[in-house]
Amino acid sequence: MSRVSGFSFLVAFSFGLACSMPPPVTPKPGDACSQENVGACETPTRLLACQSQKWVVVSDCKGAEGCRRTGDTVDCDTRGNGVGDRCSTPGRVRCDPDGGVQILRCNPDSGALVVEFSCPANPTQSRCVIGDAGLTCE
Repeated sequence: MSRVSGFSFLVAFSFGLACSMPPPVTPKPGDACSQENVGACETPTRLLACQSQKWVVVSDCKGAEGCRRTGDTVDCDTRGNGVGDRCSTPGRVRCDPDGGVQILRCNPDSGALVVEFSCPANPTQSRCVIGDAGLTCE
């Protein structure tokens, strides 16, 4: 099973979970589990974790590298996640993957990405960028 040691978001918005061994079968959301803080890939695009003795969806992994196990870590590439995709860090903001015209926020109530702000459709401010001041429209 994959042991959760915490989430660390990189500029690429991917994160990993530490592992101790692979799950014997592919878990599904709602299935029972006995080791808290264990993670696994349900599919190549979905990360699960054992929480309160059941498997729950932690995040969608729609980036090019998807959900994968590398050594003792389960990694989830979230760079391709957009509106409605599952997210694991409430309040975290990011640019949308479809041209960066919207700033998205991980909604704490739904656990999904929602539109926080749409960049104005004009020549001087047309897309979301990550800079020293955080996410802005440029």
